[in-house]
Amino acid sequence: MKKLTINEIAEMVGVSKTTISFYLNGKTNKMSDETQKKIQQVIEETGYTPSAATRTVKASDDCIGVILGDVSKPFAAKALKGIEEEAHEAGYQVIVGSNEMSFAKEKEYVEHMLKMGVSGFIIQATYRFGILAMELEKKNKKVVYLDIPPYDSQGVRILGDNYQCVYDTISQCIGRGYDQLLVVSDANESEYTGMDNLRGFKDAANDAGISFKTYFIEAETTREEIQEYLAQHISEYKKTLVYASDVEALRKVYLGIKLFPDFLLLFPERLGLIGFDVTGWTKMAVPEITSIMIPAYQEGRIASQKLIEMIESKNSISNKKIVIKNAVRWRDSTL
Repeated sequence: MKKLTINEIAEMVGVSKTTISFYLNGKTNKMSDETQKKIQQVIEETGYTPSAATRTVKASDDCIGVILGDVSKPFAAKALKGIEEEAHEAGYQVIVGSNEMSFAKEKEYVEHMLKMGVSGFIIQATYRFGILAMELEKKNKKVVYLDIPPYDSQGVRILGDNYQCVYDTISQCIGRGYDQLLVVSDANESEYTGMDNLRGFKDAANDAGISFKTYFIEAETTREEIQEYLAQHISEYKKTLVYASDVEALRKVYLGIKLFPDFLLLFPERLGLIGFDVTGWTKMAVPEITSIMIPAYQEGRIASQKLIEMIESKNSISNKKIVIKNAVRWRDSTL
């Protein structure tokens, strides 16, 4: 009778060979009782006897590839921490790359990681990633999109509820008396996340019948330039709300506002400020800034969890879009 391999046992149980290896080596603290019972049942029914090499070998498919836009940015850094912690607890290693939202770099990383034997990917995808996704599907490599999917994607996506959260928050600000609206946005922000952030703001303003102005900033935009723009639009007779539609824009706007003489006197009657935060710095600012807190760490953990489930169960996930609620912290910068 042919001796069964660990791969065949894994296939019969419906888990990865890494899970079988963990079971054989007694590493079951993160393994459900049901999975352990299934493994033991198959081993007993088949009479499977692992070799010494099988008990000690570290399989190559206990690695996942993570490709983020820019790991130096706060969202990516926090998300990566969540991804790595969840993966480590499940016995997986993480290989990381930054595509800088370039399809060429993205393709290069995917090819390199495939050669290293990864069994799945977590990706902040470029618009064209769908081309690669089809190839990965043929290779049975699982993919989870973190926040940013490719065009017309049907894959599993983990994201915050940016649109609804922004819509509700801006609507509340309007209800509190702000009658002039400015939105400041990073011109280089991803068109996917940026679209939700801006769409929520625009819909709230339009539904309230209030016009707004948009100011796009670049990496080279100085705090002096931002102050000059705001000085031209902050009215003595209106309550102006400035909404920064991404993390970096909020930081830059705050630094620009601080250039005003006696800037603290502007808040919150003449001037309100609200935007996105990941790290919590807005709690330490003066005044403390009303913020939409992005659950980047939680998004990372859930993305890692879902990918590992897909790898080990060999099945797809029915819930393709998993939305995590953002939290709004109302502080001194708004009414």
